[in-house]
Amino acid sequence: MPDLVINETACTRCGLCAATCPSGVVTLSDVGLPRYTERGSELCIACGHCEAVCPSAALALSDPLLTPATCALGAAEIEPERLGAYLRMRRSIRLYRQEPVDRAAIERLMDIVRFAPTGHNRQDVHWLIIHETRELRRLTGMAVDWMRETAASGSPLAERFHMNARVYAWEQGRDSICRLAPHMVVAYVREGNPVALTNTVIALAHLEIIAPSFGLGTSWGGIFLQALNNYEPLREALELPFEHQAVHCMMFGYPEISFQRPPKRKPANIIWR
Repeated sequence: MPDLVINETACTRCGLCAATCPSGVVTLSDVGLPRYTERGSELCIACGHCEAVCPSAALALSDPLLTPATCALGAAEIEPERLGAYLRMRRSIRLYRQEPVDRAAIERLMDIVRFAPTGHNRQDVHWLIIHETRELRRLTGMAVDWMRETAASGSPLAERFHMNARVYAWEQGRDSICRLAPHMVVAYVREGNPVALTNTVIALAHLEIIAPSFGLGTSWGGIFLQALNNYEPLREALELPFEHQAVHCMMFGYPEISFQRPPKRKPANIIWR
């Protein structure tokens, strides 16, 4: 359970920590110092809002599972026009250079992604990074094996995912599953997690948004995920920890091409109340 460490000299008694706490477990003492409510330490979700909002850095959340802050302090403000232009240029990349991405760069990327929000601050998304391109090709081949078997069985999935065409393309040296990306990241969580899909998609969305700033491109691996969820040999090959399940995956690498302008899109479908 996390502890609140208070520097009484630095504390201004402003009460922002208590006002900001989403769980209502921080209150103020008779002399205006922050403290936990009766069961506060037990119910605290360690979101860190109290520490982050303190104007005088008088409060610290202490927990052995939390790493110290290593980023620059202060508000990270980006003008709407600039951020909007960046987001509009995000594209799903399906042509990759075969140049590998250095592990140190991936570690920097994932160090940002870990700050993605999670329901009840579970911080429960785990990552399997398939860095060896040869291993990703082997796993992709297993996904193709699943498609062969599924198409032969007459399953309606075969037509839905154009499996015969994908198998043929693979046999001709083309990869319509992982797009010959050099790397893939698989997000997984413990089985039975009620917010697994939401937390995972949020985290992967952060990854694909941040990736272009590292010069990287990404694409969601929906076809690979279908194979992973339906083909036991592929699940076993990933060797995920016991009682964990893959929720989604994303391939990434250096793009072979660059886009010059954002595409056209339909107007936003909005209902006002």
